[in-house]
Amino acid sequence: MVFQDPYASLNPRKTIKQILLEPLEVHGIGSSRGERMKRVGEIIEVVGLRKEHLNRHPHDFSGGQRQRIGIARALILKPKVIIADEPVSALDVSIQSQVLNLLKNLKKEFNLTLIFISHDLSVVKHLCDRIAVMYLGRVVEVTDKKQLFNNPSHPYTKALLSAVLVANPKAKRERVILQGDLPSPANPPTGCTFHPRCPVANEICKTKIPTLQEIDSGHQVSCHLFLEGKPKGTTEELIG
Repeated sequence: MVFQDPYASLNPRKTIKQILLEPLEVHGIGSSRGERMKRVGEIIEVVGLRKEHLNRHPHDFSGGQRQRIGIARALILKPKVIIADEPVSALDVSIQSQVLNLLKNLKKEFNLTLIFISHDLSVVKHLCDRIAVMYLGRVVEVTDKKQLFNNPSHPYTKALLSAVLVANPKAKRERVILQGDLPSPANPPTGCTFHPRCPVANEICKTKIPTLQEIDSGHQVSCHLFLEGKPKGTTEELIG
C-alpha cells in the first residue's frame, strides 16, 4: 500500500532504515541482517534516494522524498500488486510528475499490477491502462484508457469528463451539468445510486440496481440504458 499523505504514513520516531527493515523482519525475509540491509540499500536507490539517507528520520525529507520512501516500503517485499491511494494529491505539482513517472517506471521494471486511486483524470490518463469509474462506491464503467476518454458511455462518466478543463481557451466543448446534491454514501438512493442526478433516468432506475454489462470487447457499463450488451438509445439522443 502507498498512502495518500506522505507526512502521516511514516513513523516519525524511526529512521528510514528501521522503516524499511521492519517489513522484512516481520515476515522473516532474509537469513541475516546483512542480507536484509542489502535489500534495503537496493530499494532505496531504486526510488531515487541514496544510502546515506537511511539514517535520517522522516522529518528530514520533503513531501516528494517521503512519498518515495513510502513507495520503497511498499516494494521491499517484492509484491505483485500495489495499491496507491491518491499518492500525489498532497504534493506540489512539480513533484507530482516526478513521483508519477517513478511509479510508471517501477510498474514496468517490476512487472507490477498498480491499482491507482485518484480523482485527477489527467493523472489517471497518464498512468493507467484500464480505468474503472466509481460513483458512491459502485463501479459504473470499466474500459481501457483510450475508449474511456474518446467514447465514454455511462451518463456519469460523460458528466465527469465534461468537467475537465482543457488547456486551450479556444476549444469549445459541451458541458454536462448535473442537477441536485451528491447523496450520502451512508444512505445511498435505492436502485441505481446515480438516478437522482441522471439526466436520462427512468422508473426502473429508481428501484433496480444495474449490473455491469459488456457493451463492447473489454468495455463494461452499469446502466439500464444497455440491455444484453446493446444500447437502447445513445446517451446523446436521450439527453437531446
